[in-house]
Amino acid sequence: MTTQPTLSDFAQKAISSSKSMTDSRAWNRVVLDWDIAYQGYQRDEQREGHVDFHVRVVIREALVRLKDPQTQKKRQMPGYSLTIFQTVSFDTDRRDSHVIFEELFRADELPKAVDAFQQAVLNVQTWADIAESRARVMPNQNDVFECFHCGWVTDIWSDEIVCEGCGKRYWSEKALRD
Repeated sequence: MTTQPTLSDFAQKAISSSKSMTDSRAWNRVVLDWDIAYQGYQRDEQREGHVDFHVRVVIREALVRLKDPQTQKKRQMPGYSLTIFQTVSFDTDRRDSHVIFEELFRADELPKAVDAFQQAVLNVQTWADIAESRARVMPNQNDVFECFHCGWVTDIWSDEIVCEGCGKRYWSEKALRD
């Protein structure tokens, strides 16, 4: 026969009410979260093939270490953390995950954190456009132009090409002579 523990048995494991009320807030709540999975293509001396990407942009509540506006000393305070995580998979069995970007905000800077979140999402969408252009064009050996700055590729040739990845403009020798 089993016995049911009494309420006093549970009370020994609980935190006292004075201690628990001082800071009962969980500092890991997700405020905004966005993720995308896309595929790119890599061609270099070591390997050639498709690359799978998964990027996640997150704003979460956190205890952040920032300069105090009054004392100008760094201290830990409640705030928000904007983080961009990326997972890259070259092969099905090997994955590399790392933090690409992190920015910290004070608790009263939530609108500024949301603006930074929106800008990060736009940047990641540009990365996906570049990678998807590579995955679509390069495996068929149809790439006639690759941007020197960002890696965007196209299979359409013209005398004036505007890169969809970084916005740089390129002209052919014929266009420069005219």
